[in-house]
Amino acid sequence: MKILTIGNGFISEHLNYELIPDRLEYNINQIENILDKYKPDVLINCIGKTGRPNIDWCESNKLETTITNTALPILLAQACNKKSIHLIHIGSGCIFFGPSPYVERAGYMQEFFYDYGWEETDFANPQSYYSKTKYACDLVLGDMPNVSILRIRMPISTKNSPRNFINKVKNYSHIIDIQNSVTFTDDLVNCVSKIANNNIVGTYHVTNPGSLSAVQVIEEYRKYFPQHKYEIISEEQLNKITAAKRSNCILNTDKLKSIGIYMTPAKEALVNCMKEYVKNL
Repeated sequence: MKILTIGNGFISEHLNYELIPDRLEYNINQIENILDKYKPDVLINCIGKTGRPNIDWCESNKLETTITNTALPILLAQACNKKSIHLIHIGSGCIFFGPSPYVERAGYMQEFFYDYGWEETDFANPQSYYSKTKYACDLVLGDMPNVSILRIRMPISTKNSPRNFINKVKNYSHIIDIQNSVTFTDDLVNCVSKIANNNIVGTYHVTNPGSLSAVQVIEEYRKYFPQHKYEIISEEQLNKITAAKRSNCILNTDKLKSIGIYMTPAKEALVNCMKEYVKNL
């Protein structure tokens, strides 16, 4: 089986597969020619526009964001379907915001917020333009027979990279203390391998069981660098200084477990990851 990746970014650099170096254009013929050239059995799509330094960029560059996050993956999925190629698309759990509908319908108190995550079949409520483009893509790809959508959140890695969530939060002087689902890249790599090698299709939430806040991540970092300083602010205060509203949500991962894929609990994964991350600084 020939497994290839496309999209030279933070996620693809963690995957141990050959990278297609060609740059995709918004042109179905060009895309099909690239597929004919490399002939993958499985293609992992890591192309995505998240903006630099963050998703605020997407709010003022909507056309480029739409083409990269929505239009291009749809053409790629159509071309892969035509050529019987299994497409694994790296999606985003940031399409959800706030408590899941199960919490609201059942009338649970706020302290139960994190026990009932969003499921794959729930209709999303994206807040930022970035999230809207990712969800628009999911709505189309989700009905295609040859596609796997792996929704990840706030990827955390042992690599010293500006795209790593650890790097992001340690560079902020003000952070919020809200629980969120997260994805550790070591577990993501194992998940992608199982999805690819077993021809598993469908939409899956690929996050680690449990949840973490930015404060918990920084406090783990401070075990090694106790001199690091930061200030906690509210979500309302954050919204006043960002162009795009940030997603805060918990994802349900029961569907992933049902196919025999288990992720390391988030708090345990953080301890192990930070230890290796510090070595790589």
